[in-house]
Amino acid sequence: MITEIGLSNFKSFDELILPISPVTLLTGLNNSGKSSVIQAIRMIWKWVHTGDPSLPSHGSLGEMKSNRAAKSAPMRVTCTLSQRDKIEMNIDFMADFKPQVGPELGTALKLPFLSYLCADRWGPRVLLPMFTASGDLTNVGEHGEYVIDFLSRHERNIVPNSLRHPKAEGDTLEYNVRGWLEEIAPNVDFRHGTDPKRDTSYASVGDFRPTNTGFGLSYTLPIIVSLLGMCAEWDDESSQKMKAERGALVIIENPEAHLHPKGQTSMGRIIALAAACGVQVIVETHSDHLMDGIRIAVKEGTITPEMTVFHYFSLAKEGTTVVVSPKIDQHGKLDYWPEGFFDQTMKNRSILARR
Repeated sequence: MITEIGLSNFKSFDELILPISPVTLLTGLNNSGKSSVIQAIRMIWKWVHTGDPSLPSHGSLGEMKSNRAAKSAPMRVTCTLSQRDKIEMNIDFMADFKPQVGPELGTALKLPFLSYLCADRWGPRVLLPMFTASGDLTNVGEHGEYVIDFLSRHERNIVPNSLRHPKAEGDTLEYNVRGWLEEIAPNVDFRHGTDPKRDTSYASVGDFRPTNTGFGLSYTLPIIVSLLGMCAEWDDESSQKMKAERGALVIIENPEAHLHPKGQTSMGRIIALAAACGVQVIVETHSDHLMDGIRIAVKEGTITPEMTVFHYFSLAKEGTTVVVSPKIDQHGKLDYWPEGFFDQTMKNRSILARR
């Protein structure tokens, strides 16, 4: 599990050490640095596995460096793991942008399995692609493009008891995905399948194709499948062994998109349940309903206050990111509410209550 992320001269961050818990919420105003933290995690993960930290469509490494840093100053991303191991990526701009690994190369191989779902998830589509590369499919794709293929490959995997939905017909991933989808859309009849000879997969809701059922289900399905799938025990023994040894990390951008407030609160609950099963979840969100779902889970004892951290991001006038982190107690209450931290409802009600 990741316990800390360190950023130095990275975009809007001069120097930052950010604690990461089993459930970590990143929230704040737009363009305040939340996505940059996720980007840094993805960069160090990609660098460890491929040797190249650059991300498609994000530009050169030089574009990532803070414009307030000295020309000779390196850009640094560090990742501290629960075993107190540290992975450090130094990008020296005076040496052709070459990243340098920390003191122990073997430490890099302890990073958890990663499932990243970006905010730009694919909406309703009649057909989705299948994963055709060699090896086991271990995530649903950053746009959720492989969600049906992943579900088809892992549908018989057993979901932990605490994550089984009361309406699920059994203990497998397939049954419990259907059960949790009912939290979003009651009485939904979700079906799926694959056509390997055409490298396509497909789904239906009742007798309708996805394009006739709105965006909520299509945006939510990859999240539910990823959370439950990472918690389930995989059939592939080698992948399951590595997942058990290294852990699993699910990063989700804006899981509340296209969801009714009730569904957003349920999403917070399933995130907490996944964390209770050992999967680490980092969420970028603008939803107080989702946060409340996690707070309720703390109050009900699903997870402890120590398993949760809320970070609120804001941007100072000089362009640097400032992060404050309210503490949550065993009753789900926060010790203080920073200005702008999910307080818009109270402000709106105050305006409406004026004579």
